[in-house]
Amino acid sequence: MNNRYLLILFMGAILLNGCSKSSSIDDKKKAAAPQRTDITSMTQLSEQDVFGNELTLEISEEDIQNAVEEAEGQFEVPLHSSIVLVKSGSRAPDVMMQKEMQRYYKVSTFSGIPVARKKRAAQPATSVKQAVNEFAENDTENKGAVINANYMQALRYISAKGRHSTIVVYWDEIESAKYNPALKEMVWKKYNGEKTAGLSLRYLIRFVLVDVASGEWSAYSPVNAESLTIPLTPPKDQKVDADAIQRQMNDLEKTTYKMVVEDLVERYSKD
Repeated sequence: MNNRYLLILFMGAILLNGCSKSSSIDDKKKAAAPQRTDITSMTQLSEQDVFGNELTLEISEEDIQNAVEEAEGQFEVPLHSSIVLVKSGSRAPDVMMQKEMQRYYKVSTFSGIPVARKKRAAQPATSVKQAVNEFAENDTENKGAVINANYMQALRYISAKGRHSTIVVYWDEIESAKYNPALKEMVWKKYNGEKTAGLSLRYLIRFVLVDVASGEWSAYSPVNAESLTIPLTPPKDQKVDADAIQRQMNDLEKTTYKMVVEDLVERYSKD
């Protein structure tokens, strides 16, 4: 009999024992609506995933001054040091980004899909059978699920165990634009795969770098790639070639990756 079934039998024995003595703490727990934790996946890393609960804390002026003193030194990522590279919303960073980073650092990767806790009030079981069935169902659904909802703290721990010094998280977004004659400027919006004839594209990236040992971080948005805009306007007598457009987008991504990584290295990894 394996441990899982022993645990199920143990739960059943507890539910059947209606004469057990409870403490005042147990009574207080029962008075408050008990909470059950479910595991849910989010698509993108949020600021709270990266910065922790600092955004919700009551911060005093003294806290701010202490942070200023601690941040007097330059945030640095030594060349050829070991980093963990994370792309928000993806199980692995893009290969092109990995290759560019590997020119300067020893790169490992980690999933950028956070796991969050979702609480809901637990319903009392009406029978041992129902409790056992619910336990078995949750055991199957949540097998291998991550329980620690503090993404960055867990990642710092994993990185430390792997002897990495810095975590580099990045978000990317492709935007498209058309010239607005009334405003006399290009109007940009998130690219959603619409027909690209007559559009221009740009690839935007932003970084957050986190020191594994201290938790100190630095946010960085390179100059956007608007200068690398590609006008996808074929001649009037020529059909839009989907493969050609994809090649143009790949070239834009590759050029942008090269530019922003070189800029990041210049900023954080000077000899």
